[in-house]
Amino acid sequence: MIERDPKTLARLQTVVTALIEHRVSTSLVDVERALARWRSGAHSALAAHGAVLRHAARCERTVERVTAAAGDRPEGILRDAVDAGLMNADELVELVGKQPDQVETIGALRDDDDASAPDKRRTLEQLLARGPVLVHVDARRTEVAVPPRFRADASLVLRFGYTLQPAIRDLCIDDEGISGTLTFGGSPFHVMLPWTAVYAAMVEGEQRGTVWPEDVPEDVLTGSGDQPAVTSHGNAIPEVSEAAAVEPAPRAKRTTGHLKLVE
Repeated sequence: MIERDPKTLARLQTVVTALIEHRVSTSLVDVERALARWRSGAHSALAAHGAVLRHAARCERTVERVTAAAGDRPEGILRDAVDAGLMNADELVELVGKQPDQVETIGALRDDDDASAPDKRRTLEQLLARGPVLVHVDARRTEVAVPPRFRADASLVLRFGYTLQPAIRDLCIDDEGISGTLTFGGSPFHVMLPWTAVYAAMVEGEQRGTVWPEDVPEDVLTGSGDQPAVTSHGNAIPEVSEAAAVEPAPRAKRTTGHLKLVE
């Protein structure tokens, strides 16, 4: 157990700062590459903007993890610092009394695909309380279950709601994702959308919704993929404006502007 004396706490604070700065600097490399491709004409300005949004979300997630661990799992912060080369293993042993492999990491520098799952679930539940929701999904992702003709679609839009006709009687929203039996051209199909594949959602009829920028497929940002299929549950095909603005999810709101989905 790490001691709570002033000297050790000061060292811990130094490590926390170093971890965050390390994350920011390594993430900025991706931003610089995206900007270079934009300047060379290889990528659009929207693609570069998407890289900036992903950078902001990635760094904010690191800050959240480190801040949360500082109170009850400071040794995990030190372990991550060792893994990142920011301090040596001997110092960790001196401070904690354990070898690095005996200390559980807090994943400060990890890019989990499912890190935003709780936020996505909470957001979708709030949107559904207002009416039918159009969910943007990368149908190419692993574990996505949609009719075969849509499996290659990076920007599939599906319609979910509690009051649709015919009803989605088995609609389920849990920690894994969204599932339920939708109607495609009059034929039912049980879809499953893991949160890793969901990157935007908006209430039908509204012009603004929520986007999780780190999960938007690169070809959707650049507009290099196929045009999306807008698929509904029931008879009415929802109309999605090409100019529909989708705002970044809450943790990315410190960035400026908003992302427009390329449809």
